[in-house]
Amino acid sequence: MQRNKELCTDCGFCTTAVGCPSPGHCVGCNSCYLACPREAILPVRFEPSEDVIITVDGLPFEVPGNVTVKKALETLGMVFHRFPKSTNLFAPCETGGCYACAVLVDGELRPSCHTAVKPGQSIQTQVSDEVSPLRIVGWCQPHSVGGVGTPWSEKASGKDSEAYVEAACFAAGCNLRCRTCQNFTVTYNSSASAVTPEHAASELLKLALRVGVRRLAISGGEATLNRPWLLSFFTWLKTHSPSDLRLHLDTNATVLTPDYIDALVEAGVTDIGPDLKSARLQTFETISGIKDSTLARNYWTTAWNAVRYLADNYYPEQLFVGVGLPFNPAFYPSLEAKWAELHEWGTRVADIDNRIQVTVLDYRPEFRRRDIERPSTGEMLEVKAFLEDTGLRTVIAQTPFGHLAPSQPAPDRGNYP
Repeated sequence: MQRNKELCTDCGFCTTAVGCPSPGHCVGCNSCYLACPREAILPVRFEPSEDVIITVDGLPFEVPGNVTVKKALETLGMVFHRFPKSTNLFAPCETGGCYACAVLVDGELRPSCHTAVKPGQSIQTQVSDEVSPLRIVGWCQPHSVGGVGTPWSEKASGKDSEAYVEAACFAAGCNLRCRTCQNFTVTYNSSASAVTPEHAASELLKLALRVGVRRLAISGGEATLNRPWLLSFFTWLKTHSPSDLRLHLDTNATVLTPDYIDALVEAGVTDIGPDLKSARLQTFETISGIKDSTLARNYWTTAWNAVRYLADNYYPEQLFVGVGLPFNPAFYPSLEAKWAELHEWGTRVADIDNRIQVTVLDYRPEFRRRDIERPSTGEMLEVKAFLEDTGLRTVIAQTPFGHLAPSQPAPDRGNYP
């Protein structure tokens, strides 16, 4: 690891939250580089050591030493993608939190992006369904206002009191590189122990019953990256929870394909809160930090298509759907561009279904954009009114002093199972 001493503040994040897979000699995983809030860690150019022999799916191979398992497999011709494809391995977060790229290393499930290759290792790339999926999960806590997918009627019951409305946990790992990441301490956490979906679900249910709430939520990071884990998580909750409990997912929706949505509903999800970060691809690239334009377009398009699919097939009879809009003036190149894109965003969501609840999120200075200012309450009120003028019926605005109420309530949630 090399640091820019002028930028480094000795915050310790690179050594406490980031669990280095190879202390003492860098294997190029780049987790500390991606996670550093001050951008003080420099990417290291290093030469792999002499080749080592490992076994992959029962066959011996020579691969470079001093690299990650993922890099070693890539030298053998295996292809990892950051957008899910049925024919390739999926490595969306690349920081060791989501375990979507996990393989069996000497019989233990390990994230290939965050595990050092060693001589004599036995690696299995095809993991049996009998092996329980893992991922890192943190921040299991009660919430008084919930998230994007929490109905306003529930938020209102908790915002002015000490009452909680839901219990939530947060999944580590994210496929985006948002410089304004609001939960970066969990997003880039690779030092905690990974857990099974059953363990995370049972801990969340115990918390909900202890604090007396009827809503269970998971957010992130990005919870949808490890599909087998998330489906098992919700299936366990559906099976073991009282029938009147609501199961809530907040997501950036960038890998939320129609078949995935169908599977989540089957697993028990009742409330979902996708973020639609922008109406324009260029703004999405600015907010998300995704520099690969093809990948950015895939993510951006998938998120918008997901909301359309949810509205056409599940809302409002089977699912409550609430859409989030991250907002800060710094996201837009000019004042004129800001209002033009907000109009485009609101019109586009209203065209899908103007009853969908929209929550405008006041993005505060955080992570790598501590230079920006948090939008004022007056500014959030102005944005809220502007979006209502595009035809949206239920717009909420988040502020430091609570949520600004919608002018019209969201529609009844229907006869949910």
